[in-house]
Amino acid sequence: LVKNVGVCNYGPTLLRQCKDALAKKGVPLASNQIGYSLIGRHNGAQETLDVCKELDVQVLAFFPFAMGLLTGKYTSSCSSNAISEDTLTSLTRSKKTKLEENDLRRYAVGGGKTIPNGGVGPLLKVMEGVAQAREKTIAQVALNYIICKGAIPIPGARNKEQVLDNLGATGWRLTEEEITILEQEADKLGFGFEGAGFKRTSEKFVGYGVEKWRLD
Repeated sequence: LVKNVGVCNYGPTLLRQCKDALAKKGVPLASNQIGYSLIGRHNGAQETLDVCKELDVQVLAFFPFAMGLLTGKYTSSCSSNAISEDTLTSLTRSKKTKLEENDLRRYAVGGGKTIPNGGVGPLLKVMEGVAQAREKTIAQVALNYIICKGAIPIPGARNKEQVLDNLGATGWRLTEEEITILEQEADKLGFGFEGAGFKRTSEKFVGYGVEKWRLD
């Protein structure tokens, strides 16, 4: 009765075990949903994506915008080095809780022990340059990066404008040089996206408490 199976937050070890177990029943492992973005390639995410490619398992990437950080919203609204309006996106108007906003602004401007001053600002300026050259938004660059890495991003969309903005990430591809520049700039930040508020990349609240996982 089962044609295929999709899983969520399975790292390389569980993926191999799951694929082998399903293969014995003649059922393919079709997809694996993980947190993945330009600043979310750490903590086993990139390794998991690589193994998924090896096993022919499609990766579905949640938090593709790092909860808005990779749209320019938080840097543009609280920094003197603002992002140009024409490279922003309608997604910057999505609502967040106060706790989420506080965490996201910390990522945006830095100043803490783990996030240097400037936060994601240096990366966003590079993304803005790519976006302007391509006549795209920063968010479209963020989504296209994920597509180029072989994953399917899962962006949010609350209205027609946002749907159209998301669609603008398709039909073209970043060059290998652009991808390398973006990754190098992201790595220079010295930190990765872990989530904000109660929405985390490696844990979630469930009926009995907090469920945590590792992509290993």
